[in-house]
Amino acid sequence: MKKDLKAGKVVFGPMVSEIRSPGLAILFAQAGFDFFFIDLEHSSFSLETVSDMVMAARAADIPVIVRPANRKSAEYLSRPLDIGASGLLVPQIKTRQDVENVVRWSRYQPIGSRGMALARQHTFFEGGNTQETMGQLNEEILVALQIEHRDAIDNLGDLLSVPGIDAAFVGPADLAASLGIPGKTSDAAVEEAIGHVIKVAEDNSVIPGIHTGSVDKARYWIERGMRMIGFCTDIKLILQISKQSVQELRSAL
Repeated sequence: MKKDLKAGKVVFGPMVSEIRSPGLAILFAQAGFDFFFIDLEHSSFSLETVSDMVMAARAADIPVIVRPANRKSAEYLSRPLDIGASGLLVPQIKTRQDVENVVRWSRYQPIGSRGMALARQHTFFEGGNTQETMGQLNEEILVALQIEHRDAIDNLGDLLSVPGIDAAFVGPADLAASLGIPGKTSDAAVEEAIGHVIKVAEDNSVIPGIHTGSVDKARYWIERGMRMIGFCTDIKLILQISKQSVQELRSAL
């Protein structure tokens, strides 16, 4: 997935925050998604649940990006990576110090100072040559910043210039709320801010991304330069098809 993004391709993946089943990884792989998110910021998932889901995803060959509960300490970032997550979507980013901490805690030396525990799930329990493994994992892991606050928009050039960041991923709902217009994700002010993210990301060789629940909106932002598309959630995907099916069944009576 990271190689595809660096080659300029567009990738799609849903967000999981409700269904605690490793089987979801296989379903998403069968559906043809490029990756999926596991959300720890707004879910009740334990790390053990996440570990089981990540292990199934690795067996099904579909990358998992974990959104930690917060950005405030090393274990929130390093532990999802130690259980085999393909990357992180770090929320609540506002300052350069936030970003420097993210890099420090998610990358091994010499880029960061992530704790050394190489013979774990992320290496299939074989650490191998220490320096080679550290270098490989630094290259493979995708680190994305969640851009969802007006402070992040104001400081964006400074944030994305920190070495070690791969993607800037917009959360439209939180961004609209931060701009004082909650629920109005299509407002001109929100779209202007999102356009700013695309431009600054491209200027810093960072991948721009966004979450949306609409195919039309996904197409709209892809045409404007977005390449990492978070599409729907497990809740919305199940609810949409369920409502549609019930409506069709009732209309047949």
